[in-house]
Amino acid sequence: MLFVLAITCLVSACSSSGTDKSMRPETPVEAPDKDQVKESLNNDVHSYSSEGYIEKFSYIKQLSLEKQEAFNRFKSERNLQELYDFTPEDMVLIYLYCISVGDPELIYEITFNGGQLPDRDKFRNDYFEYALKYDSETAIHYRYYDSIKVDESTAEENKITVLITVSIETMTHSLALGLQKEDQVWKLDIYQSIKNYMDKASNNKA
Repeated sequence: MLFVLAITCLVSACSSSGTDKSMRPETPVEAPDKDQVKESLNNDVHSYSSEGYIEKFSYIKQLSLEKQEAFNRFKSERNLQELYDFTPEDMVLIYLYCISVGDPELIYEITFNGGQLPDRDKFRNDYFEYALKYDSETAIHYRYYDSIKVDESTAEENKITVLITVSIETMTHSLALGLQKEDQVWKLDIYQSIKNYMDKASNNKA
């Protein structure tokens, strides 16, 4: 009897162990560890540029639902009034989204003019030729950012800098983006960067 009882207990223990293992959730392929994703993105920044991937990991989804809807209306109607309530941090997220999907038309709309911007066609051509590569890498690099905030030490009434920071293993990287208020909207003051890319390309040819 003792022998039969021992065998019965052993079988029950094995059965219970198998049940626990089958119920344990496995890590889904779609949601890998954050650091692993960061490493993968930085190893091959171009392989994740498809529209489908951008939609899955969108900067826009960091905004409130109300602001996501406002931005979608802005995309279709190009009415800047939709962006009146957007903070400088919100506008940086919009900018990073725009460069993620490579849309210079939208970038033009949210770029500070101040009398310095060329017409739309020249801006679009210059952007595709000189800035797209660098901006695409930036959008990928900062996708899993750790913080985004205004640099209060440089803030002025209508001029401000936003810092976005990402940590990858032991390294921390920060990107400073200047914005100026124009047409009641915080716009990215980035055209000088595009001109710098143009100058760099010209020097390389020389």
